[in-house]
Amino acid sequence: MEELQTEREDRLEAIIEDIYRSTGHFDIGCSELGCFLCAKGGKKSAECQRLQEAVVLLPTENRVIKKLNSACFPEISVNGFSIGFLAPEQDCPFNMDGFCGIHGKHPIDCRSFPIVPSVNERGDLIISISLKCPTVPPWDFVKTWVENWKKLWELLPREWFRFYSEVPTNPLKPIAIFRLKEKHL
Repeated sequence: MEELQTEREDRLEAIIEDIYRSTGHFDIGCSELGCFLCAKGGKKSAECQRLQEAVVLLPTENRVIKKLNSACFPEISVNGFSIGFLAPEQDCPFNMDGFCGIHGKHPIDCRSFPIVPSVNERGDLIISISLKCPTVPPWDFVKTWVENWKKLWELLPREWFRFYSEVPTNPLKPIAIFRLKEKHL
């Protein structure tokens, strides 16, 4: 049983690393807009309008982050597995004066933003876009992240998606839904 778990974790880690490689080229215009609202910790000033988003890492993703950056996110336990997690009000340990200090080596949750996955009570995957993000991601960004989240939804434990779906977020607009097949119930 433990060998099967290790094999599943190794497979997930390989998929995470592949997604990192295949999405490293995306730039949705944050720097052109001068917008880093989602850079947790932003500048602490009265006019700061930073987004209050949580960061939820995939199981095993903190290991990948640590390999790339020699540091990682704080961890919590969710139904028997550990994940990196920052609550919406927590500052990111990689925040560098309002900018991401590990951009290019940052987590999938940050990389895919403003595309946000969730599951409904039945377990269907709902892909949404954050209405607070001022960027308009190009179609290839949206399409790639819809495909990546679908691939991850088919692999990740349902408990991870249920937890992720319950974390408070800014307003979202659904853009795609994938129905859970009966055999997965």
